[in-house]
Amino acid sequence: MKKIIYLLAATATLSLSSCDKWLDVNDNPNSGTAVQPNAEQRLPSILAQFADAYESGGTRSAHITHQLANVYAASARNYMLTRWYSDAAAANWPWQAWYVNTAVNIQPMIDAAKKVDAHHYVGVGLVMKAWGFGYMADYYGVAPYTEFDNKDILTPKFEDASEIYVEVFKLLDEAIIELGKTQGQYAANLSVGDIYNKGNVDSWIKLAYGLKARFLSHLNKKSTYDTDAILAALDKAPKTVAESTIMHYVDQSDKTTSTAQSALQYTNTSASTRVSKLYMDYILNNYTGAPTGNNDMQDPRYELLVPRSQEGDGSMRTTLGVDFASDEVLTGPEAYLYDSKKNQFDKADSVFVQLREAKGAGGRILSTGTWYNKKDSKGLFLTASEMKFIEAEVRLRRNEPGLALTAYKDGIRNHMEIMGINASDINDFLASTSVVQNAGDLTMSHIMIQKYIALSYSPEQWVDMRRMDYCTDGSGNYNEATGVYKGYKRPNHVYAQSYPGATDWPRRFAMASYELNFNSAQLRLVAPNYDKPTYINEPIWWDKKD
Repeated sequence: MKKIIYLLAATATLSLSSCDKWLDVNDNPNSGTAVQPNAEQRLPSILAQFADAYESGGTRSAHITHQLANVYAASARNYMLTRWYSDAAAANWPWQAWYVNTAVNIQPMIDAAKKVDAHHYVGVGLVMKAWGFGYMADYYGVAPYTEFDNKDILTPKFEDASEIYVEVFKLLDEAIIELGKTQGQYAANLSVGDIYNKGNVDSWIKLAYGLKARFLSHLNKKSTYDTDAILAALDKAPKTVAESTIMHYVDQSDKTTSTAQSALQYTNTSASTRVSKLYMDYILNNYTGAPTGNNDMQDPRYELLVPRSQEGDGSMRTTLGVDFASDEVLTGPEAYLYDSKKNQFDKADSVFVQLREAKGAGGRILSTGTWYNKKDSKGLFLTASEMKFIEAEVRLRRNEPGLALTAYKDGIRNHMEIMGINASDINDFLASTSVVQNAGDLTMSHIMIQKYIALSYSPEQWVDMRRMDYCTDGSGNYNEATGVYKGYKRPNHVYAQSYPGATDWPRRFAMASYELNFNSAQLRLVAPNYDKPTYINEPIWWDKKD
């Protein structure tokens, strides 16, 4: 799409060459050009568009990780994703929102910032470039990097995730240096354009270190995995809710139907979206080896993360979760409608409450929605909670169970604090037998399942499940005893063409159609099997053991 714009621009230049002088003195100051907007004018759009790319990727992967389900519709994108099948149509938006709407605007912002020594804008631009390309590498396994914004190259080469990761760490190191510099005299304060951290430079530095810790933690299957480096990055990463990078969306009003500023996870879910039994089981500690005892307590996040609906008598009931291992996914759950005149639903599958909040014409609550997908919800981009779970994993690998237990509990606490859970309820839950209390009892499953909850709707949820090999043993077969994500099974409606064997699991997203249609020769050089159904079960670089 970007390339088409460049071609049109070139054509326009040739046809209007005799008018250059006239055009030069009639630039419209209200129209954007390659050089016209200042850095502070460019940054808000970059951040907003990245949020769209990143959270849209999260919504899609949440169907693959079986946090979310979808009503039965044989060819619907999200239903197909629950079958572990991603096609070009599903792949397009995260790709386009990054490359077309975000990435091509970063270098012009950096160039504009350098002219006035706006070092903080340069640093933020480098952070966003590292974050976006790292996320693309994790999601697709291959992506154009070095040539992606060269207007003279219509078919940019692809790089493997391993090559992109090298650049990601370089960019983050450069960003930290720029963010530590003093702004030039004529540079705008970062707060003018920063819609994530409100101009708090320290938060951006912590975000950069947090991203380093995140990407380093992905390498647990590689010989270069370095727990010391991860802990060093964590030491300078967010440690509190206030230091986390969280975007609070806007609920414009009850009187407008516009969702332009509403949460991406509100706009990306619909009346067709449901929650899964697996997700509910994880929140309720209903899985093999879950902590339990004489002082169990229901997780106080449960009612905020799982939708409820109102019965005809006014009472509230919690949704059932869709069980992907059952037959119900073969032809259901069915979509349903509410008849306000009869004050009832038309299908029995209304027991699977829709995810998006809704009210009937008579005021009956059709769905409470969830904390993540209300119009004014928060986008949890990188939090202290995630950092604590990364630490817990590292400490457990280093045979430091006491420190792992502390980090595990802190991860739960921080997520609950972000959600606004009452402090006394948090303390009671953390002291209950529904949370591991003895360091010797803590397992990787306990840590990663709690992280799965804290990373709801995040692309990182799928990264973790891949690098932990889902719930399999060393041979790749489902194994409840040794696997990490207990209960995460091959779905009963699995897309057999892409996953013909019992050891086949979703490992990468399909490539976007733009590249298939216009850049397939370059793609085949790094992904020779891109057009085969089984391509999406091929592990990406960090998902392969050295």
